[in-house]
Amino acid sequence: MDDAFQFFKDGLAHYGYPILFCGIMLENAGIPVPGETAVLAAGFLASPAGDGIFSLAFVIPIAFIAAVVGDNIGFWLGYRFARRRLLSGKRFLLLTPRVLQIAEGYFERYGLWTIFFARFITGFRVWGAIAAGTAGMPWPRFLLANAAGALIWAVTMSLLGYFFGHSWRLLHTWLGWGGWALLGSVLICAAIYYWRLTRRPKNPLNPS
Repeated sequence: MDDAFQFFKDGLAHYGYPILFCGIMLENAGIPVPGETAVLAAGFLASPAGDGIFSLAFVIPIAFIAAVVGDNIGFWLGYRFARRRLLSGKRFLLLTPRVLQIAEGYFERYGLWTIFFARFITGFRVWGAIAAGTAGMPWPRFLLANAAGALIWAVTMSLLGYFFGHSWRLLHTWLGWGGWALLGSVLICAAIYYWRLTRRPKNPLNPS
């Protein structure tokens, strides 16, 4: 991660805001690029310690727009390709039609909060939008949760980079622990939902 931070710091200093936009958008579209690191590096470059190369007035809205655009691309890919294949009764990668049914119920109940908090979880941020599209989450609900999470994420990460970018290793450690805690919460919700689903008594008039 030190190399990633240095890479983005150097790249941003040479090529400017387009690198920031592309890094964030690609990560949120489903390509595992360290977009969060790009925002932290941009925030640092906007600080006095980073020589004020960037401006927070541009870093925050660019990070927000890139995150929303990337997530909507990921949502469309999941809805257009993965969901269509699963609905036809075929597998998609490791997913099966049965898994799709469980995912649909989960996103119907917890989708808003999952998409909102997925923004702050490294790794899950890459797949959250694709999973929502695959599960058939209504797009207006997805967009609401996605935009709200993206706004808070863009502001938070930019400010963290601005004030604490010089202590990158410590910042990365704390963000990592926070992401694992949020991921644990999401997994617990998913486990509870699956347990309740499997424990639900079947209707004798409708065994299915």
